[in-house]
Amino acid sequence: MTTHTTTDAEDGTTVGGDVVDSGGAVTDRASRVDRIRDAVITVLGIVGIITIAWLIAAWLFGLSLVVFVTGSMTPTMPVGAAAISQTTAAADLEVGDVVTVTRPDTGQPVTHRIVAIDTVTTSADARELTLQGDDNDFADTQTYRVDEAPRVIVSAPGVGSVVLWAQTPIVMIAGSILIASAIAWALWPSGNRREDADSAEA
Repeated sequence: MTTHTTTDAEDGTTVGGDVVDSGGAVTDRASRVDRIRDAVITVLGIVGIITIAWLIAAWLFGLSLVVFVTGSMTPTMPVGAAAISQTTAAADLEVGDVVTVTRPDTGQPVTHRIVAIDTVTTSADARELTLQGDDNDFADTQTYRVDEAPRVIVSAPGVGSVVLWAQTPIVMIAGSILIASAIAWALWPSGNRREDADSAEA
């Protein structure tokens, strides 16, 4: 007569003399969850570092972001392009620089290329700028008197469209909820972590 024994063990089940690790699949799933959790934490950390680095650089070096919503600077900076500008003293500006100034009549910002610079007799630091869009046939009808102006130092096509999309209310709300949920899930203790903590306390 052959006797088959079945016994329950803490780390597995013995069936007919063979040991089957019933907790192996659960452990593998927990390990995968932990890896995904660690990846989420890493991504959030990188995004946070980049954001903080940009804010510090913007504060220290007078940087700002410009998004082009018209085609007056095409093809150099087409619609949807974005540029990083640095606040520059008027005396350091040169013909050919692309700067952002405020229109005296409307108060709206305009980003065009400098085609002429004149001194201002009443102020040694100020300059009278004549600007023209790269896609425009004529220079702007009005000149701009500035003591300083944001000067474009680098630009990239398409990035501005992403920035504008990310600033829409729906995307900002959804993004905030997603980030908050990801942080909560990433910091929520997993089964393995709880078991490790219980083992450490024991």
